[in-house]
Amino acid sequence: MTLKPKFVFDTSPTIILLEKCELSLQLLSFAKHHILVSPKRVMEEFSVGDRENPKPDAAVFKKVFAVRNAPLDKELLPFFNYDPSSGEIWVISYARQHPDFTCVIDEAFGRSVCNLFGIRVTGTIGIVKEMKKGKLLNSDDLKVIRDRIKESRFYLSRELLRQLDVICGS
Repeated sequence: MTLKPKFVFDTSPTIILLEKCELSLQLLSFAKHHILVSPKRVMEEFSVGDRENPKPDAAVFKKVFAVRNAPLDKELLPFFNYDPSSGEIWVISYARQHPDFTCVIDEAFGRSVCNLFGIRVTGTIGIVKEMKKGKLLNSDDLKVIRDRIKESRFYLSRELLRQLDVICGS
């Protein structure tokens, strides 16, 4: 029996995939072959929404992600100015306690902390690539994803945008 790949999601990839790209059905299918977890703090951040989506669909969030509580890894606090309010610290804490999980974080700082501690990390683009590989996204889906990600206020480096173009066949 093959083990399911496990991912623990931060807020921005969750917002991009669920709200901006409207991939809830595809993420539900993805969850059949992967374990998708989100710390309670990330669910709280998601539920608040943002300027573009002030009323996110928390019910869909709870269908896609297993919401988990995990103790805060206090060793991470100095990296976050002793402020435990960001979702990233909770995602990384969860992954440190469950090393078989890969963090899904887009922000460079959070990714750097993962790299410092030897934690596997990917981001929105990596999840899109996995979903494409699993044949959960067709070419129309990929075009919409590409356009919506590029139009969103989330910053992606030139390299990540180039990777997105390659994945989407542009």
